[in-house]
Amino acid sequence: MSSHGHNRNPATIFLFILIIIILNGYGCTNNQPELFKTIMIPVRDGTQLATDLYFPDSKPSPFPTVLLRTPYNKKLLKAYGDYYSSHGYITAIQDVRGKYDSKGDWKPYEFEGRDGYDTIEWLANQEFSDGKIGMVGGSYSGSVQLAAAINAPPHLVTIIPNITPATPFNNTPYENGVFALGWGIRWSNIVYEDITGQEMNERFREVFQKNWYEELENLPVIDLDEMITGEKIDFWRAWINNPPVRNSYYHDQNYLANLHRINIPVFLQSGWFDVANRGTKLIYKNLIDSGNKNVKLIIGPWVHSDKSSKQLGSLYLGEKAGINLFDIYVKWFDYWLKGIDNGITNDPLVQIFNIGPNNWIYDDEYPIASAQETALYLMSGSNNNSSGIQGKLIVENSGSSPGFTTFRYDPSNPTPGISDYLKKNILSEYQYIIEKRDDVIIFETDPLTYPLTIMGSISAELYASSSAIDTDFSVTLTAVNGKGNIFPIGQTFGVIRAKHRNSINKAELLEKLNVYKYTIDLSHTCYTIAPGEKLRLEISSCSFPEFARNLNTGKNNQTTKDFIVAEQKIYHNKEYPSRIVFYTK
Repeated sequence: MSSHGHNRNPATIFLFILIIIILNGYGCTNNQPELFKTIMIPVRDGTQLATDLYFPDSKPSPFPTVLLRTPYNKKLLKAYGDYYSSHGYITAIQDVRGKYDSKGDWKPYEFEGRDGYDTIEWLANQEFSDGKIGMVGGSYSGSVQLAAAINAPPHLVTIIPNITPATPFNNTPYENGVFALGWGIRWSNIVYEDITGQEMNERFREVFQKNWYEELENLPVIDLDEMITGEKIDFWRAWINNPPVRNSYYHDQNYLANLHRINIPVFLQSGWFDVANRGTKLIYKNLIDSGNKNVKLIIGPWVHSDKSSKQLGSLYLGEKAGINLFDIYVKWFDYWLKGIDNGITNDPLVQIFNIGPNNWIYDDEYPIASAQETALYLMSGSNNNSSGIQGKLIVENSGSSPGFTTFRYDPSNPTPGISDYLKKNILSEYQYIIEKRDDVIIFETDPLTYPLTIMGSISAELYASSSAIDTDFSVTLTAVNGKGNIFPIGQTFGVIRAKHRNSINKAELLEKLNVYKYTIDLSHTCYTIAPGEKLRLEISSCSFPEFARNLNTGKNNQTTKDFIVAEQKIYHNKEYPSRIVFYTK
């Protein structure tokens, strides 16, 4: 047998070797590198995080890496992987802890700083990596970037957090102490999809297809999860059982308080009609105030998306509005991760879109240095005005009599909010139903005789009293054309809980009928009001269902059914000069 073995045909031996090569996957690929694979990345507590890797096909490794971490299913983001890998980057798209293919238990925001740090450092130490990591992504995928950057992983070079909330108290899940009910329900639907394994829970579908205003009126708010899904949702109840004043629960989510730790280049992008636009403003300001010199900002006339658009509802915004954001992202990465001198550092750091003229404004700081602070004061008018307008907005405080305007707020009949209408018909011509209600008071300017460009932050300073020991005040700023049609000028609305008027960390109940000052952030915009148009200010005590109603009792409004009716009074006289403050150019 041994002699037989030594006399094998060379051709047979060659064929055998060839078969082995084919079976091992070499001969069929023409020696092309593997362009995609899924791996499990271990983090410090041993949890394995599922990560899709997309590789460039242009040259051998190592490459810089673009990392995107998501709770929304990495498999749906293949286009992002293909895009960045086609530009010479390894693209790593990861399901965050407890979502889809990743192990562990998901608790919104809780582990994102640590898991992001560990993922970055693991990727940077692989043979395919050149050690330089950038991050990109929007909304929750923007928040995880801030969380990681605050922890300062050594190999993280730059981040691009788009359309990103800033803190749990400004945007999500609370806004100045008021629970963001509408957002909470919509987002719960998105993430609940994975929990149940269904495309969409049928009860969620019913809520959105029918009148969600009526569905969400059910009390207490804490039980809406079970009413809609048939199950208790852990993070929903955690939000409600941890109001802002008990903020230890939100320690890891309060990015705004820790942005001074971020010294790497940051690229922020948002839209004037983005629900998280307020967050972008706050993030930018805090980064700049902490001394970060490499903060780029682009805000266009868009909604909650990392892509631009030339059209919003019925409004055409012009060709200039449709910029290719992804080309700019790649240019940013090319400079900071590859060292390509492509001139991006010579471009102005700030780029904002002016709605009306529909052009871009460029500068190196925001607010634009040339913008000037302007104030319009509330003035008494006729409460019997057939148009529903209770007063005027004027340049000087007139102190006109009687110097206050009253309305009655009944939680059993909550006032609809403007943002609820925005989601249905952005920037279309329509008349708001809410203006016909008795629990909304309206102040507006005379028709303008000149174009007025509002550029930057907007706030309302209201002096008010209430018959309740706690309540809310909601404010919206819009434009009105010569035909009486109302136009949103951005996400220019805000709400404040009375007991949190001085601090989100401290609850101070009201003395009934005492006058207090409330400063309400109305986000920011860049919008030119045309001659003949007017500015309109709407004030109420509710913006439902975007925000859960205040039941006026001083208790946790999400865990009780009890409510009382409140008599509200807005002052506007020499002693109590209620006004709106904004910047003009």
